[in-house]
Amino acid sequence: MKEMKIMGYVVPDYISFILFISFILFISSCDEEFTSPIPSAPVSLTVDLDFADSDLVPALATKSITQQRVATDRLGFGGILIINGYSSNGGTTLFAYDLACPVEVNRSTLVVPDDVGKAKCAKCGAVYNIAYGSGIPESGSKHPLRSYLVRQITGGNKYIITN
Repeated sequence: MKEMKIMGYVVPDYISFILFISFILFISSCDEEFTSPIPSAPVSLTVDLDFADSDLVPALATKSITQQRVATDRLGFGGILIINGYSSNGGTTLFAYDLACPVEVNRSTLVVPDDVGKAKCAKCGAVYNIAYGSGIPESGSKHPLRSYLVRQITGGNKYIITN
């Protein structure tokens, strides 16, 4: 059996071959960053859980925003879907997605949220899990919903949604 030295250790030839193949598989499995089929569009929206958006306080509450509420609002490609979903620590937190279906890629073909943490496209039937912040498809699509960043504004129950 042939052997070689790697970093001062004697390694049998078949181990070197396995390491080489593993390295090649690792490199080839690295994919480019996910590119959504939904075109990038400006997003800037303020959410106030104490006043205008208090309906988002209960767990799994959703709101679909397709019209500017103030002149500075930017609503992405198809509008913004907001859900008070579940965080990794078991509490609730806001998540935001573009309303446009990534299968249809049309500003007027929007997903519709339900009351159990899912959203469905009425046109193609694709269903997405929105409750945990991923927007991953459960059926009918290979692309997740385009998600947006939600940050709490210091001091209060206000959040800003951006991309």
